[in-house]
This record gives sequence, C-alpha cells and structure tokens, in this order.
Amino acid sequence: MSALLGSVYTCRQATYDLRRLKRKGLITKIARSRRYQLTGLGRRVAVLFTKTYGRVLAPGLSELDARLPGDVTARCEVGTTWRSFERALDDFIQVQLAAP
Repeated sequence: MSALLGSVYTCRQATYDLRRLKRKGLITKIARSRRYQLTGLGRRVAVLFTKTYGRVLAPGLSELDARLPGDVTARCEVGTTWRSFERALDDFIQVQLAAP
C-alpha cells in the first residue's frame, strides 16, 4: 500500500480501513485466519467503480487536460465547454481583482 499511496501506510491505518469495509458489508473475515474476502455487494461496488473510472472519469479527465492540442479538444464538446468555462472564470476573476 505504501508504494501505491506514495506515503507510509501503517498497520493501524490498515486495521481502520478493514474495519470500515467490514462494517459497510463490502468484505467479510475468513474464520481462523488473517484474510478477508469480498462479499457480493463488495464485488458489485468494485465493478461499478472500475467501470466508472474506465468509461467516464479517465476519458473525461483526458479531454479536460490543458496540455492537449487545440485540434484534439475541438473535437470534444466537453473539452470545448470546459475551456469556455475556464476562460469565463478567468475573465471574471480578473474583473473582480481590478475592481476597487
């Protein structure tokens, strides 16, 4: 976990996380072991988040990336709308900062 998070992940944090997942019904403890397994609900939640990330979040964030060339973002309605919003927000902030 430490490598994935980029920071120290202690046993205390792991215990806390496992306890919360168990209380929410996403995992169950395997008897007489230190292992856990996903419940049916846990599997459905994991699939939901995986599909949401793959189909919505990753493509949406890539379209909003400011480093993309203009011709690529011009093909995407979300990207052009986002850039228009950013420009309008920047203009608004400049006006507010210039106001006495």
